[in-house]
Amino acid sequence: MGRKIAIYGKGGIGKSTVSSNLTAALGDMGVKVMQVGCDPKHDSTRGLIGGRSQNTVLEYLKTVKPEDRRLEDVMATGYRGCLCVEAGGPEPGVGCAGRGIISAFDLLDDLGAESVDTDITLFDVLGDVVCGGFAVPLRNGYADTVYIVTSGEFMSIYAANNILRGTANYDPDRIGGLIFNSRGDPAEDGRVKAFSEAVGVPVIAVFGRSPIFMEAEKQGKTVVEMRPDSPEASSFRGLAQKVLEGRRYRARFLSEDELERTILGRTSVPEKAAPASVQSNTGSRRPRPYSSRIAEYDEPLNGCAFSGASSVCTSIDGLTTVLHSPKSCAHFTIQLDSNSVNGAMRRGYRVVKAFEDPDVICTDMKEHDMIFGGGKALEHVLGKCVAAGKKDIAVITACPPGIIGDDVPGIVGKVEMNNPGTRICILKEDGNATGDFMQGVIDAGIGLVERFSSPGETIPFSVNLVGSKTMSSNMQSELAHVSSILSSLGITVNCILPGITDMKGLEGASRATVNLKLNPDVFSDKICRFLEDRYGMKTLEEPVRGGIEGTSRWVRCVARFFGCEEKADMIIDGMRERFDRMMDGPRRILSGKTCCIVAINNDISWIVEAVEGAGLEIKGAYILSRSDHTDDLTDERMPDGFTAIYENDVPDVMRTINSSHPDILLVPAIADVDPSIYQSRLPCAPSTDTFAARGLTDDWIRGMLAPKEEGWRKDVA
Repeated sequence: MGRKIAIYGKGGIGKSTVSSNLTAALGDMGVKVMQVGCDPKHDSTRGLIGGRSQNTVLEYLKTVKPEDRRLEDVMATGYRGCLCVEAGGPEPGVGCAGRGIISAFDLLDDLGAESVDTDITLFDVLGDVVCGGFAVPLRNGYADTVYIVTSGEFMSIYAANNILRGTANYDPDRIGGLIFNSRGDPAEDGRVKAFSEAVGVPVIAVFGRSPIFMEAEKQGKTVVEMRPDSPEASSFRGLAQKVLEGRRYRARFLSEDELERTILGRTSVPEKAAPASVQSNTGSRRPRPYSSRIAEYDEPLNGCAFSGASSVCTSIDGLTTVLHSPKSCAHFTIQLDSNSVNGAMRRGYRVVKAFEDPDVICTDMKEHDMIFGGGKALEHVLGKCVAAGKKDIAVITACPPGIIGDDVPGIVGKVEMNNPGTRICILKEDGNATGDFMQGVIDAGIGLVERFSSPGETIPFSVNLVGSKTMSSNMQSELAHVSSILSSLGITVNCILPGITDMKGLEGASRATVNLKLNPDVFSDKICRFLEDRYGMKTLEEPVRGGIEGTSRWVRCVARFFGCEEKADMIIDGMRERFDRMMDGPRRILSGKTCCIVAINNDISWIVEAVEGAGLEIKGAYILSRSDHTDDLTDERMPDGFTAIYENDVPDVMRTINSSHPDILLVPAIADVDPSIYQSRLPCAPSTDTFAARGLTDDWIRGMLAPKEEGWRKDVA
C-alpha cells in the first residue's frame, strides 16, 4: 500500500463526489487507487462501480464467521481497476457509527488490506462528526495527507476549522489544501478566501455548481468517466496532479470568536445566551439525591453499578433478570452469586434461595451489537422470557448499551404493550457510568419498588427490613433471626429491601407500617429516605444491631412504636440469661488470653461483648474508616478504647500488633503478621445476631487448641 490520503468535510458538502472523481482522474493517469468510503450511507464508491451498491465491511463482519472472511469479499473493482471498499454503519438512530469505523479498519487490517498493491489509498470521511471513530484516518499511521472539502457557507467552514483542529491533535503538518465546492452564493469566494488566508492553507481546487454532476450520478458514473472533455473533468485532473505532488501545510485553526469575525465579519461577538429559567413543579424543595457516598463525593469507584444492581435482582425469588451486556460482564457479576452461596455453605449459614439457581439471561452483546445497536438482541431475549411465561422482569444495562445509546425504554415499552400483564423494570446502570457497586444496589432497591410495589392500605403490625446485604454469607441466617424476634412481638416482616425477598413482598413494600434499618450505613439510609419521600413511610430511629446490648436497643425501639413493651422486656431478659449461660464454657478456656481488634465498621458492640464475656485482655483496638458508612468517625461515635485509622495507617498498625504479639488477632482479612498469632476473621457486614458473640468464641477456642506448628512439616524426609 502506497500513500494514504483522506478527504474530509461537512456532511453533504460533496466529499464523495470529489473523492470518486479524484480516484477516476488518478486512474486515467495510471495510478492504482483504493477508495475506502467511511460514511454510514455507504455511497462513496457508487460512481466508480456503475451505480451499484456493494457489500459493506460492517455487514460482512456481522454476518460472516471470522474463519470464513476474505478481503476480496468486501472489495469491488471499479473504473480503471480502482479498488472500492465501503465501511458501512448502523441504521440512523441506533448503534455507534464511530465504533463501526474503528471495527471496519480493524477488520481490513486483519484481512491484509495493508498488503494490497496500490499507489494511493483514499479515505472518504464524514468530517462534522467529532467522535474518535471518524478521527481514525487522522491518526498517525493512517492518512499522511488530509484534504478538506468546503463551501462558503459558515457551517461548512466551521466543520473545516474543526477538522484542522482535529489534525493538529495528531500531526499538524499533514494538510494538503482546501477544495472549494461552491454552492453558487456570490459571497462564497470571499469567505473561503478569508478563511484560507487566516489558517494559512491554500485552496488547491475550485468546483462550481453544474448539472453535469446530477447527470453523472443518474448514470452511475463519475464526471471524469462520463464527460472526460468537460471543464469539470479537467479540474479534477488538475486536483489529481496536486495530490501526486503531495505538498503539505501545517494545520492552524481559529477560535470560535476568530472564526465568526473572519467569516461573518462581526466586530464584536455576542455574549452567550443566559440559561433558561425553569419553573420546578416541586416548588422550592429540591429532591433528595439517592446516591452512594462514593458517587456523591466522586471518590474512586469500588465495583460497578451493573454488578450491584444484578446482586439485588438475582436475589429476588420470582423475578427474571435480563443482563443487557456482553457475556463476559454477565459471567463476572453472576459469579458473585455463586461466591455468596459457597461462602454461606462453608460457614454453615442459610443460602439465599434465588442464588442457588439464578433466573438470569444475558443478551450476549457482541461486536456487531456495539456498531448496529443491541436493541434487537434485547427485544429477542425479552421475547424468549415472555414466551417462557416470565411476567416480572428486570433489565440491567452494562457499559456498551449506554455508550451506543440503545433505546431500552422504547424496546421495553413495545414488549409490555404487546404482552399485557408483563411488567419490566429498567435499571440503566450503564456499567459503572452511574456509579459504584453500592449505587447499583441503591438504584435496584428503589427502581424495583417503584415498578412493582402496589399502593394500598397500610398492613398493620408490619415492617420493612431495609439494608439487606445480598453478598454477605451470613445475611440470610441473620434475617431469619431478626424475623423470629419480630414474630415473638407479634410483628410480621412485610418486605426485605433491597434484596433477598420475593415478588409478593416487593409488591407490598409501600404498605408496611414502618421501616426498620438492618444497618446504619449509607445505602440503608438512602432507601429509607426514598420510601419516606415517595410513600410517606417513617423509619424507626434505632437500627438492628447484633449482640445483647444492640438487640435490646432495637427491640425496645420497635416495642415502643407498636405498644408491646412488656413482651419486649420478657424477650430481652430471656436473651440475657441464655447469653450468660452460653459464655461459661468459652470463659473457662480463653480467660487471660490477649487479643487485638481491627474492625471496619462502628457497629462492634457485639464483638466487645464476645471479648469481655470470654475474659480476653485487649492489647489494641482500631476501626478503619469506611466510605459507605452513614456517619464519619467522630469521638462521639467511637467505642471506648478504640482508635480511628485510615487505609494508609494499616501497615503501621500491623507492625504495632506484630510487636505486641497477642494470642488472637480479630481482623476482616488475613494480615501479614507472625504466623503464631491466631487470626480470626470478622465479617465485613455488621452482625445482627443476638448471640453472634458465641459464634466468634467457638472460632477462638479452635484456634487456641490447634497446634502452633504444622506437624506435616516434620514428616518430610
